[in-house]
Amino acid sequence: MDFEKLGVMIDCSRNAVLNREAFRRMAKLLAKLGYNTIRLYTEDTYEVDGEPYFGYLRGRYSKAELREMDSFAASLGIELVPCIQTLAHLNSIFRYAEYGEIKDADDILLVGDERTYALIENMFRSLAQCFTSRRVNIGMDEAFMLGKGKYLLKNGLVPSEKIMRAHLERVLAIAEKYGFSCEMWGDIFTRAAYGENESEFDRAEEVKKEVPENVTLVCWDYYHTDEAYFSDKIERYRKLSDRVNFAGGAWTWLGFCPNNDYSVKEIEAAVRACRKQGVKEAYFTMWGDNGGECSPFAVLPALVCGAEFARGNFDMPSIKKRFREVVHEEFDLFCALDLPDKIYSTEKPDCCDPSKVLLYTDVFAGIYDKCVRENTAKPYYEALSDRLKAGEKGEWGYLFRTVRALCDVLAIKFELGVVTRKLYRAGDKTALAALANGAYTELLNRLEVFYEAYEACWAAEKKPHGFDVQDARLGGLIRRIAHCKRRLLDYADGKTQSIPELEEEILNPFGVQKPEGIAYNYYGALYTVNVP
Repeated sequence: MDFEKLGVMIDCSRNAVLNREAFRRMAKLLAKLGYNTIRLYTEDTYEVDGEPYFGYLRGRYSKAELREMDSFAASLGIELVPCIQTLAHLNSIFRYAEYGEIKDADDILLVGDERTYALIENMFRSLAQCFTSRRVNIGMDEAFMLGKGKYLLKNGLVPSEKIMRAHLERVLAIAEKYGFSCEMWGDIFTRAAYGENESEFDRAEEVKKEVPENVTLVCWDYYHTDEAYFSDKIERYRKLSDRVNFAGGAWTWLGFCPNNDYSVKEIEAAVRACRKQGVKEAYFTMWGDNGGECSPFAVLPALVCGAEFARGNFDMPSIKKRFREVVHEEFDLFCALDLPDKIYSTEKPDCCDPSKVLLYTDVFAGIYDKCVRENTAKPYYEALSDRLKAGEKGEWGYLFRTVRALCDVLAIKFELGVVTRKLYRAGDKTALAALANGAYTELLNRLEVFYEAYEACWAAEKKPHGFDVQDARLGGLIRRIAHCKRRLLDYADGKTQSIPELEEEILNPFGVQKPEGIAYNYYGALYTVNVP
């Protein structure tokens, strides 16, 4: 293997905190595959001495749990590396007055305030008691509004890279006090050096002066499949620092389903570039944006491929054989977990999530109904449901049952808003009554089945904290479908004279005239245009 360190990063911050059994299962699988690092991404989901509101009621790991996880990983030859945030991505803590005073803007800590550094010192003191590794990822990514809020009012306008340098020096000094060496996501420096698209200008020599020598920059990218692109990106990072690691993505962050197909292509291109560029450490992130809905185990095909690519094996038949040996399932069948999002497979395969979008799009006020192609969903999802049945009896049956139940829901729900509006516009009350008593009733039954399967899936892998969000989302969807069913029957019976939402014309979503695919992973903007 060309890499000295090869790992994964597990997101435990977006409501889905991996439980003890699932962590052990993942660690054992990764060890078999040849991975030797796990980064545990915890924004506020770990116990910090002196900070009782930090991760409060969020399923945070206790220090005892972290020590046990660290010991178990070490017994397998795996280094457990804390992956935290010391600048941005801390929105969950700012609801408390304790931290509201040190909020700059958005989800960003107030640089320069001593309470900020008291918090960060408490973080490191606690980490030092839990992890044997003395490497840590300190985050600092996507702090786009750095210095634009409370900091601006106190200090005036200061270039973001200079604010970052001042903050970094404080954080690195604290880390060094507890024996930690640090890595950080490098995007704030690359944006300063090359512009938002990394091609607008070149200020690398100037920005390099703001990058401390004792921090490793993580070159991260999950959105390309071109080896040359990754090589160029790594070179741009190296113009800023001699210490560069790479992070690619195993896509778990677009709803309930993985995207192994795209992940494998992206990881292969990235690994090839890293090998040629002599990058010594790489890892693959499994983010959980907007609720942590997807299982991290759902991307096992991508993780097996990543491990094999890293050792120079790009032969897919042998990789599939290796997958069968370790995972005890067929590679292609496991990849079928992707397929609820491939209904319109030719469009933007990198970021489409129609299964989540059309699950939550309202049947009366369907924001995404303009993207629906009629008479496609029912045969597609019925056939896919039949295919997934083959995985229900195996070791990973709970994953297949969940995605299959989702397919059964989508066979009705995907086009239901379009069908409802068409019948309403035609004035066919008889057909509307039949639709309400038929499709709407069956949809409610299937939603209950999906809920039960998904609840079991969550319980198998994650702490119960965070499932309250899924209760609210899926419970709200069930109540909304029941509500709309009743209103359809009232209209068909002449008890009401109209359904105002169905009177309105559906426009292209969010003002996009020619949407490419169906992609939007924020629940709050899917189910309603009203203020949630």
